[in-house]
Amino acid sequence: MSLGAAIAFTLSLQQSSLNVDARPKDDRGLIDGIVTYEDKRPVKGATVYAVPLGRPMLAIIPHAVTDETGYYAIHISRSWFGKFAVAAKKEDENFPDMSNQFYSDGNFQTATLSANHSAETVTIRLGPKAGVLAGTVRDAVTGATLYPCIELRRPNGNFLSGSGLVKANFRVLIPSETDVTVKMWLDGYSSWYYPGTADKSQSAPLHLGPNEQKNLEILLQPSAADPQLGCGMPVGTVVNP
Repeated sequence: MSLGAAIAFTLSLQQSSLNVDARPKDDRGLIDGIVTYEDKRPVKGATVYAVPLGRPMLAIIPHAVTDETGYYAIHISRSWFGKFAVAAKKEDENFPDMSNQFYSDGNFQTATLSANHSAETVTIRLGPKAGVLAGTVRDAVTGATLYPCIELRRPNGNFLSGSGLVKANFRVLIPSETDVTVKMWLDGYSSWYYPGTADKSQSAPLHLGPNEQKNLEILLQPSAADPQLGCGMPVGTVVNP
């Protein structure tokens, strides 16, 4: 056997071993597979989610992180069996969470587990990359760092909204090659709309290409006469089956 063939055979055995080890060992199901870049290179460190479709999820969404070969394995409790959206993210490389309909527009792969079909393999290709909105938000008078609510909305109605997305030095991924309206608000301040106005009629959509970054230093104007409601944890468009 040639050296190349021996190496290939060894890798095949190793991958087979991984897959065998990942098979359901108890009463759980399994969604596994490989995550690759568009050029088919394996992606290490991507997070893959299996989001239940058509039913509420009041627990942590099942997920796993890919290894050096791009392999992931998500074990699913039988009580959660049904249809899942299976999608990945690698935000440090500007690949957004495609299980979120705001980014994917519902274009994600699915897997269905049942008592008679408790394991399914899903291969995922990352992409497209997002643009990046980055910067700071401060009080226009005192210069204090603020942590406002934010809403990002696409023309088709898909949105992402909530607190915790804007930090001291924020970095938010924006779907590329599409118009996105940006609104920030905080109790005691006037609302802010991109590109930098308190007047919604003067707002304009943000449009970024893949990997394109827009940096902003946002100043919110105090306004006791403009009370704002809170926004809670980040939420988005309901993901449909």
